[in-house]
Amino acid sequence: MKRFRHNRTTVSLLTAVLLLIGTAVFGMVSVLGTASAAVNLPVPAGFASEGSGLTGLSSLQRRDEGDPEGGTTVKTGVADPVLEGGPQIGAKQAIVMEVGSGAVLYSKNATESCSPMSLTKLLTALLALENLSTSDNLTFSYQAIHGIGTSVTRVGIVENERITVLDGLYAMLIASADEVAYAFGEKIGGKIKDFYTMMNSRVKDLGGINSDFSSATGTGGSKQTSCAYDLGLVACELTHFPLFYKIASSSWYEIPVTNLKESRVLAQTHAFIRKTKKYEYALAGKSGGQAADKTYSLCTYAEREGMTVVAIVLGAANSDASYDDTVSIINYAFENYKAHAMKEIENTVNEDYSGLFDYCPMFTDGTKDLVYIDRNSTVVLPRNADPSTLTKSVEYKLPSEYVHGENIIGRVVYQYHGHRVGNAGIIYYNQEYPMSQEEFDAVWPFFLIPPSMIPSLGGTGVNIDNSYLIPSITPTPEATPTPRGGTGTPIGELTPTPVPTPLPTPQIRTEREPGTGFLGSWSIRAKARLLGAAIFAALFLPCVIVIFVVIPRKRRKKNRVTKRL
Repeated sequence: MKRFRHNRTTVSLLTAVLLLIGTAVFGMVSVLGTASAAVNLPVPAGFASEGSGLTGLSSLQRRDEGDPEGGTTVKTGVADPVLEGGPQIGAKQAIVMEVGSGAVLYSKNATESCSPMSLTKLLTALLALENLSTSDNLTFSYQAIHGIGTSVTRVGIVENERITVLDGLYAMLIASADEVAYAFGEKIGGKIKDFYTMMNSRVKDLGGINSDFSSATGTGGSKQTSCAYDLGLVACELTHFPLFYKIASSSWYEIPVTNLKESRVLAQTHAFIRKTKKYEYALAGKSGGQAADKTYSLCTYAEREGMTVVAIVLGAANSDASYDDTVSIINYAFENYKAHAMKEIENTVNEDYSGLFDYCPMFTDGTKDLVYIDRNSTVVLPRNADPSTLTKSVEYKLPSEYVHGENIIGRVVYQYHGHRVGNAGIIYYNQEYPMSQEEFDAVWPFFLIPPSMIPSLGGTGVNIDNSYLIPSITPTPEATPTPRGGTGTPIGELTPTPVPTPLPTPQIRTEREPGTGFLGSWSIRAKARLLGAAIFAALFLPCVIVIFVVIPRKRRKKNRVTKRL
């Protein structure tokens, strides 16, 4: 009996060991399968792999003469203006940015910490425009009316009164209503402290570097801080909303009758927009009010010769000085810079990337480009600058999935002597059905290869694994979400001859055509898991047979012998 127990214990331990080995093998194979499925396609020489995308390193990028390695360097000063110098102003901090490119045209202490005062409401408005519908209602809590302090600006709203989000945006932006800004914070964040977290997160997303928001209003004894550069980023982002321009350019607005009050008329607090001060180029703006140190702040949008800029002035000695400083720095920007249309710049700076936006047979259906840049973008240069001296780099970043219509798959960034002066989104227009990540990756890296590297055009060629081929495109006669197969074409055979075909369906060359042969339609991960299961079964089944068949049979045979004796 003891011997049997000993054998059973040994078998149990053996079973446990085999189970652990089988599980480990199964998990390892599964992980390997997952890793294999995520392996990026080979990257052409001259391109660096970075994350999930590619960053082109072409001869167009600026090489710093002082860099012994000859590497690509770009000035990192986020608020450095393209041109040095500019007018001397009394304000402590200031910045002028071109709203489309984000180029810094003038800067004075733009990253130094300061009180943003009522310019905080620019960020509150951005979050409201991004998260709320204009037809939603704002209901004012006790805290929104009584908990915002005394040194604030009000428009006479009372507790439990309701107005629409649209009315609230007008009240907050043109009349600088503090109770409305607080109500927006409660509406968007649920809890006001959660809204502050959203504010700081959003500024960081925009590239902000020196902000700590703890108030939706910026007034009432708020201790929060920001800087001219961060507020400029917020102001540029707001221009993506036409409604913001409409509101911030209005000289007055009437809030209609509410559940508790009669209608009331609000007046614009920005003197250029209200026309109590004259500046012919002013488009829109937001007054910042007076800080605890008795200084003033101001945000102003202006346009001239097709270039739109925004100026942030902080720490001006008085209200008049904030407007005078604004005029000085905006005029300086208009006199020294010019905005260029993206199409104009591309035609000048495109020699090493001529196939990138002008033509690519893998991304055309014969009637229109399916990959193109945002031609509405602008590049801002000093007036005497030569556009051919611009450098350009490609930032490649694919979305997690492709939707019907325009999908931003990367960005072209333009630099002038190391300063970022423009950028444009690279857009893939998905006409009929979403393309898988694998299908897109099969074509995209070769789309970036400059013509100067294509052997058929006299180029030097690309060092690439010969087994990796550019997939040919088989036209799909009718819209279908199921890709069809094709044959491969070596990199050296790529030619610029246009192919006027219907919407192409890129494919990846494999050992077997998808959907054919044994497990032909299975994914790599599924096959890996099947292999792991097979190995696990091969290790575990013998153990089961030993425990439940071999050992019991020997035991019965032994018992029969014992009975005979």
